[in-house]
Amino acid sequence: MAGHTSAGVRVLGVGHVALDHLFSVDALPTRAVKTPAHRHRTMVGGMTASACVAAARLGASARFVSPVGDDAAVADFAAHFEREGVDARGIVRVPGATSSISAIVVDAAGERLIINHRGNALVRAPAFGTTWLEQTDLLLTDPRCMAWAEAALHGARQRGMLSVLDADASPREDLERLVGLATWTVFSEPGCAAYLDGTREQAMAAALSAGAQVAVVTLGERGLLWQRAGEAPRRLPAWPVAPVIDTTAAGDVFHGALGVALAEGQGDDSALRFAAAAAALKCLQADGVLGAPRRDAVEQLLRSAATVETRP
Repeated sequence: MAGHTSAGVRVLGVGHVALDHLFSVDALPTRAVKTPAHRHRTMVGGMTASACVAAARLGASARFVSPVGDDAAVADFAAHFEREGVDARGIVRVPGATSSISAIVVDAAGERLIINHRGNALVRAPAFGTTWLEQTDLLLTDPRCMAWAEAALHGARQRGMLSVLDADASPREDLERLVGLATWTVFSEPGCAAYLDGTREQAMAAALSAGAQVAVVTLGERGLLWQRAGEAPRRLPAWPVAPVIDTTAAGDVFHGALGVALAEGQGDDSALRFAAAAAALKCLQADGVLGAPRRDAVEQLLRSAATVETRP
């Protein structure tokens, strides 16, 4: 896949989409109390849905497929993806089912609390159509619709296709079935703990033993750990950006940007730095994935860092 430009990268996202209600507050509540929000916005989120938006903003050609409910949220999903230039004709309405919905509370420091109700469309979905994998360079997926994620990862592996799994907190048995199928398995800290009782390094080693080529654990403002099979674990620091406005969807942006960089043929270090820069820039903007950066902003941050590093 080396030699791709961003415009040539064809991304397929298979996973979760949700209708999000975002509330901005001064501080997250620490007990049961009425808390006034000084801002509210209804928007579209979901792990892989947001990763596809991030990939499209970085110049990739992105498609998204997902089982959704037979409800009013579908119109919001369709309008969101059309605005963002993501082909979402693969959204499948499941008759009589419900879509996912979330309440996201963001405080003045940009930290967020998420309360999510997963729609039953995720477990009532029809069989995944592997023809979606045709004319695709990169698969992005998550564990929320287990059956579709597993089928997509199996199909990608059979085709020798690059795949990135967003291994967030999920039932252990689901993660155990998925992590070894992906080319890159990227754990959040909660996902890492859900996968294995042990250290982060042990979780990465287990994922590599299961079949992943590279395992990553993202640590937010503390950077990330990563390891390629046959090599020692390494650490990458986070980009020091400020002021942090909203961390919502930063992980999703990381996954989308990482996949795009890898599909372009960037090496491990370069791709991880690119993804970390995109995620950091997202944290400077409000409204979840609507704050995801464009390509020129990411490249400018990378250039500015390179200039600082080469000064005598």
